[in-house]
Amino acid sequence: MTVLLPACMIVNFERLPDREIDFVSDVKPILESRCLECHHSRYVFAGLNLETKKLAMKGGRSGPVIIPGEPHNSLFYKVLLLSVEHPVAMPPTPEKLAREHQQIIHDWILQGAKWPDGVRLVPPQDWKANRS
Repeated sequence: MTVLLPACMIVNFERLPDREIDFVSDVKPILESRCLECHHSRYVFAGLNLETKKLAMKGGRSGPVIIPGEPHNSLFYKVLLLSVEHPVAMPPTPEKLAREHQQIIHDWILQGAKWPDGVRLVPPQDWKANRS
C-alpha cells in the first residue's frame, strides 16, 4: 500500500535525534498502549502483529511496515502522520499519537529500529493478568 503525504505533513524526516532511543523505555510503552489493542495475536488487524520483533518486522497485509533506518519509507510511521479522517490513519481514534511520541517512533526507526531479543509486547487487554 502506498500512502502519499501532503508536503505539509512531512515533518523533520532528516532531523538527527538528540539521543539514542531505548526500545524498552521509550518505544515499548507507546506500542503497548496505542498499537497493541488491535495488532496482537488474537486480533491481527491488517495482518500486523506487533508483539515480537520478528512479527513486527515481517509486517502485515501490505508487507513490511518498518524499514530500519528509513522512517519516510516505513508505513508504520507514515500512518501516524495522517489526519483522523484518512481511512488508514493510526491509531484509528480521534486522539492522535502525541507529536512527541511520533518523533520517538521516527527517531527509533531512523536509528535502525533496534528491538532487543526476547522483548515481547503485552496487549492492554492482558495487562491486569500479566502485571498482578
